[in-house]
Amino acid sequence: MGGTWRQVWLILGREFKIDRYYLIGSLLFIVYMGFFGGLMIGGLQKQPGLSFLANMMFWIIASMIGYYFSRRIAKYIAEDSYTNTLAYYRSLPIGIEALVWARIAQLLLATLFNGIVLFAIMYLSADGLREQLDLGAYFVFALTWTGFGLLLNSLYIAMEFLLRGRAYFWNSLILMAVIMLTALALHLSGVHVVASSISMSAERGAASPAMWVLLGLGAAGVCAAYGFIKRGVPRRDLA
Repeated sequence: MGGTWRQVWLILGREFKIDRYYLIGSLLFIVYMGFFGGLMIGGLQKQPGLSFLANMMFWIIASMIGYYFSRRIAKYIAEDSYTNTLAYYRSLPIGIEALVWARIAQLLLATLFNGIVLFAIMYLSADGLREQLDLGAYFVFALTWTGFGLLLNSLYIAMEFLLRGRAYFWNSLILMAVIMLTALALHLSGVHVVASSISMSAERGAASPAMWVLLGLGAAGVCAAYGFIKRGVPRRDLA
């Protein structure tokens, strides 16, 4: 197992070195989304009509929390970069477990870093959010949506490993459409997800069932992605 983790850190080091300039763009994007997302969510109490836009925007933000910009994301359709990268690593004496754990480690590190920046900027930029949530309740709110982000991102990383670029693109569009339609259906049903998660975090704190359910689903999603990838990669045609 020690050899596997050594390979994991070597892969991570190589990936971060290749994408070091893209990381700056990722940071700027997260700051931008945190600022404007915070303003929108902070205004929900005074302008309930923003609920649908806030729900849709925040669901999209949460779905991207485990990602950072990279060359592979920029080129995955034209060059099928996910498949090519996988083929490159499979040509080396690197086990499948190391490849999968390296990608999961990337997901967790990106979620941690992006989450800290995103939720900090959001809280600092929104007076309305600070009025509704103290720091403890806001931490619960952040963990709730982090769990949701992990659940969605586990689907994305499974598609990275198991699908070619164009299939990944179309499946990503379908997933995004499902998210938007779900947000619309809940809104029309009178369920305001973001506002409800704010209220539950404020009222229940660490006992919030939404936080524990979504964190559990996020962890289960990551474990399921690991299993699907580990079984699916050996059967893939990488030519």
